[in-house]
Amino acid sequence: MFFSEEIRKAVSECMRHYIPFVTFVYPRQESLCFFADPEWLTDCKSDCRFVVSGWCGGTNDEYVINDKADAKMIIDMSYPLIANKKNPSPWQHTTHSTEYNDSLDLAIEHLCDYGGKVVISRTICNEDANTDWIAVAEHYFSLHPEAFRYLYFTPRHGFWLGASPELLLHVKEGRFMTMALAGTRDVCSAGEPWSAKNIAEQAVVRNYIVDRLYDIGVNPICEPTETITTGNIQHLSTVIRGEIASCTSREILQAINPTPALAGYPLAAALEQIVRLERHPRRCYGGYVAVENGDEISAYVNLRCVNFDAERWCMYVGSGIMPDSDIDDEWNETEAKSLILKQLIKDSQKNERSDIR
Repeated sequence: MFFSEEIRKAVSECMRHYIPFVTFVYPRQESLCFFADPEWLTDCKSDCRFVVSGWCGGTNDEYVINDKADAKMIIDMSYPLIANKKNPSPWQHTTHSTEYNDSLDLAIEHLCDYGGKVVISRTICNEDANTDWIAVAEHYFSLHPEAFRYLYFTPRHGFWLGASPELLLHVKEGRFMTMALAGTRDVCSAGEPWSAKNIAEQAVVRNYIVDRLYDIGVNPICEPTETITTGNIQHLSTVIRGEIASCTSREILQAINPTPALAGYPLAAALEQIVRLERHPRRCYGGYVAVENGDEISAYVNLRCVNFDAERWCMYVGSGIMPDSDIDDEWNETEAKSLILKQLIKDSQKNERSDIR
C-alpha cells in the first residue's frame, strides 16, 4: 500500500481545507513523498519544491508548492477559518466520437497538404460526488510502477491525479536526460513489428528534441530506441543524454517544452491546429510537473491525468495525428489510454464519499 495512514489523513485534511499539497512517487519506486504549503506558514523554508506548469505555460507560468509541512504537521495543525474557499471547476463537456472524428478529418486534411504532425486531445467528463479519490490514487499508483505518479492541489489548477510515463527532463550534477516518447499500440501487439506510422511519429519527436538541444549549444547522445510498456499500452522511447555546458536546466525546459509528443510539428502550425480543432482548454494536460531539490530537477509531462473536485471530474487523453492516420485507430488509442483510470473511478464509487467538501 502506497498511502500510509498518516499520509492518507494528511491528504484528506489538505483536500478538505484546500491546502496546496502534493504526494508523489518516482518511477520504479514505492516510497511515497508528501508535503504541503499552507499559505499561513511563512517562516518554513526548504530546498524541495513541486512545480506545476500548465499547457504551453512553461517556466513563466508556474505554481510552486513549497515543502513547508509534512504529514504529521498537517494532521496536528489547527486550521484558520477560511470562508468561501473555492477551487477551479473541471471542464464539463465530453468530446464525443463524432466531434473527435470531425476534428481528425480536418487535421489529416491539413497534414496531407502541408505535412507534419499534430496531437489532438479529447475530454471524458462526468458529474459524480461519490468518488474516493485517495482510493483511486492508491490503485492507480500501484498499476503504473513505470510512471511518475502524483496527486496534487493548487488554487490555480485545482485537484489533479496522474501517472506519467514521459520524462521531460532530469538534471543532476551537470548531466541531463530526456526522452522522445511517441507511438502507441496495445500490449497484445507485443512482439509484432511497429507500424510505419508509429515509427515516423516517434522519429518526429526524437529529431525535434535533438535539434532544439543543438540550438542551445548542447550535444545530445541518443540511446537505441526501445519499446516500453505502461499499463495496457506500449510506446516507442528514445532516451537522450548529455552534459550541460553553457545553459541551465530552465533553458533546456524552455527549449524542448512542449515536445511534438504533446503538440506536434512544426510547432507553430501544430499549436494553431490545436486551437482551431479542440473545444476544451487543456489546462494542466500536456504541461509538466517537476520536483526540484537544490540543483537537481526531475520534470515529467502531465498526462494520463484527471482533473476533479467534489462534484465532477474531467479526464484528458490524446493521440498523435499523421497524414496517414486512421480515424478509428486514433479513437481506439485514446480509449485504451483512458481505460484503466475510468475503471478505477467507477470502482471507487462503491466506497466512501470524497474528502473534498
